Amino acid sequence: MKLLIITAPLGNGHNAVAGAISDCFTALYPDASCEILDMYEYISPHLKKATASGYFLSMKTLSHFHDMASTVYTRQDEKDFNEYTPSRLADAFLASRLRRAIDEYAPDCIVCTMVYAAQAVDLLKGHGAITCPCYGIITDFTVQNYWEDVEYFEYIVAPSEYLQPQFTRRGIDFSRVLPFGIPIRKQFQIKHDKLEMRKKFNLDETLPTILIMSGGMGFGDVPEYIASIEQLPFPVQILVICGKNEKLFEKVCAIQTRNPIKVFEYVNNVDEIMDAADCLLSKPGGITTSESLAKGLPMLMIHPLPGVEDRNVEFLQANGAAIYITKTWQISDAIHLLFQCPGRMDRLKASIETIAKPHATQDLCQHIAHTITNTEEHI
Repeated sequence: MKLLIITAPLGNGHNAVAGAISDCFTALYPDASCEILDMYEYISPHLKKATASGYFLSMKTLSHFHDMASTVYTRQDEKDFNEYTPSRLADAFLASRLRRAIDEYAPDCIVCTMVYAAQAVDLLKGHGAITCPCYGIITDFTVQNYWEDVEYFEYIVAPSEYLQPQFTRRGIDFSRVLPFGIPIRKQFQIKHDKLEMRKKFNLDETLPTILIMSGGMGFGDVPEYIASIEQLPFPVQILVICGKNEKLFEKVCAIQTRNPIKVFEYVNNVDEIMDAADCLLSKPGGITTSESLAKGLPMLMIHPLPGVEDRNVEFLQANGAAIYITKTWQISDAIHLLFQCPGRMDRLKASIETIAKPHATQDLCQHIAHTITNTEEHI
């Protein structure tokens, strides 16, 4: 079996999903081969750098004008697209460049972890240049209008069956949709004992523990979050993961707090740190959100990027599975609610359990293998 996963460097989520699928597929099927193709890097390393840098700068800028940017996204999401729009012309360009890579690899199945890649591959599939089965992965809790253009893919993998009305409004047949969830790494399927993890990281075993994550792109004002937590009238302990942001790490380490605080740089065991915590304060990216849901870790969502992250907030709030931090409902309000109001934490965890998809990656990989086998049998 030969699996080709096509991704792109727009944020970190698409690449993380690609890696999770690749690792799981090769673990389940050791004789299979799997290749991840960054479509922008394949076309041109300069294009990749320009695209990634442009995306980062645009998101950082738009985050300062959230309401306006969210309105623009909503209007764009409602527009109709045709073959002459810039979007469709870009798809045609990408498709023409990707065809060579796909022909050379000759995959038995293609998985696209972002919608732009799926649109380009769908053009090739519609013209008969690709005959193998194709899967598109939705990495946020919403259905963007771009998925309407993905007409020839056999399957679209969705975060939840609760999004069925959105597919219906988009005119997408739900029989093509696999509501497996967003693929995440296997370690997030495992729940470690909380006390063991607190001992491992030299933490107090009894204090309420708040984990702060700044996200792969480093958005958010972590020192401000810590200052808000410091205002609580009861003791807590704070964990901060700064990732590869060295300036943030140095800044947070220099903060004097009355509550115990432990600061991490880039780590490979985020899953264990999550299991040591009682709640997560983070920007609601699709991957981070899915990982926290799989862990059963209540999330305090803050500073979503305009667009799909706003939709993540809406989905989680509608399902009672997270708390949204705003200017008027602040961090201290949410933490007080979780730790001082009897039963609130348990109700939140019960809601999380109803929408969590910890086995999404394994379910998807098994479905892909089954599809490939059936396709080969009918050739």
